[in-house]
Amino acid sequence: MSVTVSTMARTPLTLPFSGARLRTWRERAGLTQQQLADRCGLSRFQISRWETGEAKPEPASLGPLVLGLAEALRRTVGGKGSFGLDDLLD
Repeated sequence: MSVTVSTMARTPLTLPFSGARLRTWRERAGLTQQQLADRCGLSRFQISRWETGEAKPEPASLGPLVLGLAEALRRTVGGKGSFGLDDLLD
């Protein structure tokens, strides 16, 4: 059985993603769930479900999520430090 790229993009994340860390970083960036969702091209509902642990992001959502948070954090903390996917993992 072969797996297509489109099927893989819809596969739930198997990394130890932490919704609590997502919430912490979002709050540090000074963003509401809606503001983060707008920055990332995602829905507030997705952000909420990830933060509560009700769901995990699909791999295709991780890039926009990390980029949106990284940009907001650079502005909030004056460009110091870096933010990446590892900051959202347990």
